[in-house]
Amino acid sequence: MFKSTPFKRSQRVSDLIRKEVANIFLFDLRDPRLKNLTISRVEMSDDLSNATIYYFSNFLESEGDELQKVLTKSKGFIKSLLGKRLSLKKIPKIYFKEEMDA
Repeated sequence: MFKSTPFKRSQRVSDLIRKEVANIFLFDLRDPRLKNLTISRVEMSDDLSNATIYYFSNFLESEGDELQKVLTKSKGFIKSLLGKRLSLKKIPKIYFKEEMDA
């Protein structure tokens, strides 16, 4: 038979969250500073209670702190939209981290 390894549920949910958060940044948030963000990946805890969203931005480092404040302010709105769009019993806590260039 097939010898493929199944995906963990946390991986499937993180892919769903990555797609939805990217759509939220593009179409639902009105802050122009958040339009140019790219969601690179989402890491979920195994119990699906925490989601760390990694993003790229093309802002200067001096604007990075202000961008983090804007993301922190918009967490509640993003979480409420995720609750409406995803069929999960509990929406995870959201944390944002900037992806560092390799």
